[in-house]
This record gives sequence, structure tokens and C-alpha cells, in this order.
Amino acid sequence: MSAPGDLARGVIAAGLSGASADATLPRLGGYVLFPADRAPLREVRALTDSLREGREDAPPVIAIDQEGGSVTRLREGVEPMPSMMAIGAADDVDAAQRAGEQTAFDLRRAGCTLDFAPVLDLALDPKNAVIGTRSFGADPQRVASLGAAFARGLSRGGILACYKHFPGHGATAVDSHEALPVIDVDEATLRARDLRPFAAVAAAAPAVMSAHVLVRAFDPQRPATLSRHVARALLRDELGVRGAFVTDCLEMKALSASGPVESAVEALGAGADLLLFSHDSGLAAAAARAIEQAVTQGRIPLERLEEAHARVMALRDAGAPPLPLDADPPHPGVGREIGRLSITLLRGLPHADPISSVALCFGGATLLAQEAPALEELSVPIDPAPEQTHAILAELARRQRRPLILARRPHRHPAQAAAVSAVLAAYPDALVVLLFEPFGAALFSNARHLLAAYGDDPSSIGGLADVLFGGSMPGGRLPL
Repeated sequence: MSAPGDLARGVIAAGLSGASADATLPRLGGYVLFPADRAPLREVRALTDSLREGREDAPPVIAIDQEGGSVTRLREGVEPMPSMMAIGAADDVDAAQRAGEQTAFDLRRAGCTLDFAPVLDLALDPKNAVIGTRSFGADPQRVASLGAAFARGLSRGGILACYKHFPGHGATAVDSHEALPVIDVDEATLRARDLRPFAAVAAAAPAVMSAHVLVRAFDPQRPATLSRHVARALLRDELGVRGAFVTDCLEMKALSASGPVESAVEALGAGADLLLFSHDSGLAAAAARAIEQAVTQGRIPLERLEEAHARVMALRDAGAPPLPLDADPPHPGVGREIGRLSITLLRGLPHADPISSVALCFGGATLLAQEAPALEELSVPIDPAPEQTHAILAELARRQRRPLILARRPHRHPAQAAAVSAVLAAYPDALVVLLFEPFGAALFSNARHLLAAYGDDPSSIGGLADVLFGGSMPGGRLPL
């Protein structure tokens, strides 16, 4: 029988942000990769190979957040993948599965075993900045169907899926990285809405990640990550999840009332199995010591620690070995294909001539000009002041080209919405593209031509270019 200290270290995962592991970090049950921006795939693979070396037991869980779109840790040498909301707009189960399988292929080449994806949160609150396009959409059934398909693709490719964030993070405007969100909705609504995607995948889920959210209808006092009712009565007894219950990062400010180390002890006691520390390896080591002490003092039953350790070991045992870096991909180009399928025509005509257009990019340049070299681009602030809006109009008059307006979340940026309206008043035939969540569609009732895309990543912009300049017809369906 393993000692409590060994068991405690086996239920903790620490984040690794560099090209090598800290030599002082104890051997843990898992690691979460945060590669440097544009880190070469071979560098990431060298790190994961080193994490496997010299382990007498099963290799550790090697996890990563590779959702697609804005939450993409690996960018070099892998297939660009659009956001989950783009997959939701494409509304193609086969494409979602192929996206998961291609993602798994790239993660296996990097040496990963677990993907913190797919996201099953619903896109319910326009002010929600932490979920946004990470969600497949607002309809629980579609989210469940597409999420299950993406996870099926991951599994076919040899990567374990971790559904998140249970019991739902979509109905709040507060970012749990910064504060504790509170969801004050009746239980019947939550069961009919937020819980449905998780219930649909529960039986086969290898892992589920918690939400640092206080859901009053389920537990009026404790965040879901620290709640016995959520972890045991709801997740285990009612939904029947038998896989590992993984915490979101315990360093997030939503749990600041307890602090990261104490939160780890409380989460384990409540029913969590794998405890995440994304940034501070010292906190991860301290949490292992605190858990060992809590077991020794009888605060946490040894049986609870053994149960959690067994579930983490099941993840470790199920991890597939790496693929060669030069292996042949199963679905090359699927990311751009989904980006193209996701483009949603809300009104008017979806095409533009790059020779006679100027892309007006709120919040910074996009990759669109790389797709069409003849296209001019004008980058402007995400929330321009009135005098900047006047300057934009003057510059458009000087260029004498049709405006192609790329708006980034105008529903959260009133000055941007006002500037877009001013441009539309001066140029009624301008084409507006809503990047990211298209909650702002109702703001521009005077727009003759209105499209929705679901990100500014390479696959989304590539798909947009195929529609705007390549003659492809948009077939996306509004996921909100």
C-alpha cells in the first residue's frame, strides 16, 4: 500500500511553462503544458519525453488546453483549428469528430495524453468574457451532440477528453480567473439547460473539469469545485460519471477566500480527484504536503485519497504513447474547412472584391490581407474616441474603397458600435463581419450585408476569405 505522501503527490498536476521541467518539482500524477508562444513542436515533444523517462509506474497524465480558436496552446507544426463556436455554427457532427481526431493526432505527436476539451458550457450571457466562442452555442442538445462528436474524435485519435466546466459556466458575466461568479437560477432551469450536455456524455466521460462557480440552487455556500453536493450527489450519484473529476486551476481568484493550498485539501475532501496548479509549482508541492497532513490528522479519510489516486491512475494507464513527429495527419485542412462552413450570412450578399475593398479592423489587424494581397487594411482602436471615428471616415474617403468592417465584439464596446454605425451611415453598401460571438447583430439593423465569423484565428480568417473572395457560399447556422 502506498504511503499518504506518495498518494498525495499522485493526485496533483502542475503547470509547465518552459522547455524543461523544474528539477526540484516532485514527481506528480500529472502535468499541464503551457508552451511558450510559437514553441516548436519538437521542443514540446522533448519536454514530454523527459516527463516519461525513469517512471517505474505508469507515465504521468500530460494535459493541455487545446480547444481551438483563442484557447490553443500548440500553434507551430499543428493543424490550425477554429473555435468551438465555429464548429457549432458549422453544425456538422462529422466535421466535429474529424476536428477532434486531427487535434488528437497533433497532441499525440506532442506527447500529450489528455485534452482539457471539449467545452460544454452554453453561450448564454453576452457579457461572458471567459467562455465566449469557446462554447459550441446556446442550445443544450446541439452542444451535447457536437461536444460528444469532438470527444469521440479525440478518443479515436488516442487522446482522453476532459469535458468542462461542470456544472456550467455560461450563465455568468464574471470571469472566475478574477472573482467568484454566482449563478442564481432555479434548479429546474439549470437541469433543463446547463446540465443537459454533461448528462448526455456522463456515462462515457474519461474526465470532467469543475467550474469555480457558486451555483446557489445546488450549493448556496460553496463553489462547485469545493462542493460535496456537486461532486458526489450531482456528478457521481445522479449523472453517473465514473471518470476523474478534475479541478480547474486552484490558483484562480474565484477561490481566493480559501487560498490555493487549502482549496486543494477542500476539493479533494469534497470529491475531486486531480488537483490542478497551472503556474506555481511551489504551491503544488505545498498542497501535496497539506493533503498528506490532512490524511494523517484524520481530516480527509485515507479511503478518499486512495479513491482519487485510483481514478488518476486510470487516466495514466489509459494514456496512449506518442506518435512520430513526421506521422501523416488523418484530416489535413479540416480546420479551414470548418472555418468556411461556419461563416453565417445574416443578411445581404457575402462576397467582396479585394481590389476595391479596404478592411476596417477594429482592435488590430487580422490575417485577412495575407489571404488577399490586393486588399488594403486599416487597423483602428477597438473602442475609438469620437475624434478617431472622424479620422476613420476621413481615411475611408481618401482611399475610395468599399469598407469591409471587421468588428470585434461590438456588443461589449459601445464606442466601436457607434463607429461602425457611423461608417454604415456614410457607406450603406459596406459589408460588416462580426468576429467572435455575434451577439451584436441586432446593433446594425441598417447593415445591408452582415456576416458572422467566430474568431480571428488562421482557420476562421481563412474560411472567411474563401467566402468573401473565393466564391464559397456561407452555410453556417447562428449558434446563439
